[in-house]
Amino acid sequence: MTKHTPLTLEQPYNIRSYEPQTDGRIPISALCNYLQDIASRHADTLGFGLLDLRQSGHFWVLARLHVMMDRMPGFGEQLHIETWPSGNERLVALRDFLIHDAHGLVGRATSSWATVNRKTHRPDDPSTVLDKRYIPDRDHAMVFPSKAITRLKKGDHPTQIKARRADTDVNGHVNNVKYVEYCMEAVPQSWIETHQCLGLDIQFRTESFAGQEFQATCTESTSDSDMETILHALNRPSDTREIVRMKTWWEQA
Repeated sequence: MTKHTPLTLEQPYNIRSYEPQTDGRIPISALCNYLQDIASRHADTLGFGLLDLRQSGHFWVLARLHVMMDRMPGFGEQLHIETWPSGNERLVALRDFLIHDAHGLVGRATSSWATVNRKTHRPDDPSTVLDKRYIPDRDHAMVFPSKAITRLKKGDHPTQIKARRADTDVNGHVNNVKYVEYCMEAVPQSWIETHQCLGLDIQFRTESFAGQEFQATCTESTSDSDMETILHALNRPSDTREIVRMKTWWEQA
């Protein structure tokens, strides 16, 4: 059952039969969907969810997400995810996550969210909707590994992608988890067959919409934390805009 304290929410997530990949484990994008879901549910509970922000003339935009897992679960397993607002920094609000399986802690995540003004389309101070009374006094689950993700200007494995109407969210923008999937499309199949992604750090640069075309590309980077890494880029050729930049962590399958 779902349980929560006033400032923390914990909720179970069952791995569905349609989520695992050919190796029997869910992709990290599926986990990102869980994190997005529980963050939205908790914001609603605390009074600064989608409908609340509409009344104040704002909407939430995920600015950055960092996830690190010890292992990825498979079909039939259940995860318990705990989340809480973890602070305000300049123009973003922070939210942390702890991820447990039946045996204990298997992952951590942190995220930053902008409160975008519907009229100006620019971020307002997050304290206008999230003040300190909603932020529990507890340690962060983890911190972002760097101030910014390294930009990949030219990758080794480019591929073309077009956003579908089914990829958009309630605000009419391409959903943030779809960007993870777009970036992963550039990873060579030979790499996918021999590696498993256990971590990502993704930074969202600008919005996009259904019908727009992108180029996703990636290249292998230097090892980090005893894991192999890949740098990713997603760009929009029509106006040369950088949509997202991402780094992923992998282990041999």
